[in-house]
Amino acid sequence: MKWLFVVAISWCIGFISFPLIWPNDTPNTTEHRGLFSKTQPTNTSKSASTGQSNITSENNLPHNTHDREAFKASLSNDETPYMSIFRIMQLAEQDPLEALLVAEETQHEDLYGLILEIAGKMQFSNVISWLEQQKSTEQYESLLDGYLRGLASVNPQQALSDVELLTVEPMKSSIIMSIVDSWANTDAIAAFEWLKQQTETQSTLKMYLNTMYYYIEQSPNEAANLISSLPLNESTNYLITSMVYQLVEKNTQDAVDWLDTIAVEQRASGIYIVSRKMAQTDPEAALVFLNNQKQAYDLNLDYFNSAVAEIASVEPNMMLARIDNYEANVQRDIIINASYALAEHSEVDFLQVINSLSDDNKDIAFRQRSAQLSQTDPQQAFNVAERINDTTIRLESIAGTVNVWSGFDKRAALTAIDNSTLLTASQKAEISSQIQLQLTSSNIIYP
Repeated sequence: MKWLFVVAISWCIGFISFPLIWPNDTPNTTEHRGLFSKTQPTNTSKSASTGQSNITSENNLPHNTHDREAFKASLSNDETPYMSIFRIMQLAEQDPLEALLVAEETQHEDLYGLILEIAGKMQFSNVISWLEQQKSTEQYESLLDGYLRGLASVNPQQALSDVELLTVEPMKSSIIMSIVDSWANTDAIAAFEWLKQQTETQSTLKMYLNTMYYYIEQSPNEAANLISSLPLNESTNYLITSMVYQLVEKNTQDAVDWLDTIAVEQRASGIYIVSRKMAQTDPEAALVFLNNQKQAYDLNLDYFNSAVAEIASVEPNMMLARIDNYEANVQRDIIINASYALAEHSEVDFLQVINSLSDDNKDIAFRQRSAQLSQTDPQQAFNVAERINDTTIRLESIAGTVNVWSGFDKRAALTAIDNSTLLTASQKAEISSQIQLQLTSSNIIYP
């Protein structure tokens, strides 16, 4: 990991200071050729001046074997390894091939990837001959990946054309996905058009979904029209969810209007997202919206129930007051979410809010609050658990609380059990035995 830090720091310094140190005489790059072109790439380096004496000066870079040797020798005089890396990376900006050769001959192989990425970005095809020499090495695929990643940032279509010449899997598919992802990040429409022409495989489907996410971010209106026309399937549902997230952050009504344009069967996830967003500012309006959607489109009950329960996280008092309007399983979720929302309330305020609930629903609220308090205030959690009316649930909640409590204060937990007026002698003995058994099985010794 040390070399990574060195490279990163040095590269950043080089990137910033390059224009200040080196004159603006970067040679023209050669026209990009395919990776395995039989035509020898043109050397982009400038010839060294005849009679040049000071090869290692700041304003002169090595461009032949003689210069390279002098440059390599000069590296040994650098005050720190950082300076050597810095200078090699500067060289890479003007002549990546020469930088590769210098790195190779000075045991700076860890710079290969960065140099090749620079070569790709600058479309220096003269490194291809060097890459071909690495085919028999274990690192060939990763080196090629570095070059193609760089090339993909400026010419993704050429990068995809070159990678098709590879036969090694799964590296080939991985590189293609990486290139398309990079392409889509800057031009999702172009990447999407390329994908439409490809044979449908599991890999292309993944790339399709990723590209559509970028499409939604870059061109939401066009993406919305496109998604509306897609056939119904699981992938489309993911895209709908992403589309609604994008729309609702800008304008809730735009999201609602767009949902009206898609198939009824695929609105559920979007309706859930919209209701959550509405609930942040107007819980009453969110509830009305949900009820209308349920009546008009036979909204999926799972999504409806989840959305209703979510509103309880924002406005617990309102939802608890209306809890009798919902089925038992929905009531439970409402109470749990409301209890989370009321976690910071005092005990008096909490009891006042849940006072109107049935005994069964109170038990749910008490159990949830006890579980929430067990880590921060185990004594209070114990007291809340004792309020539970149902004997079985009360014992389970107390046992859960003291098991957590005993992990950091066994004596206090056992004392609370002994002092309880709601536990029978046999129940106290059973819970205490469970604590001892748990501690023994974990091989932990507590005071």
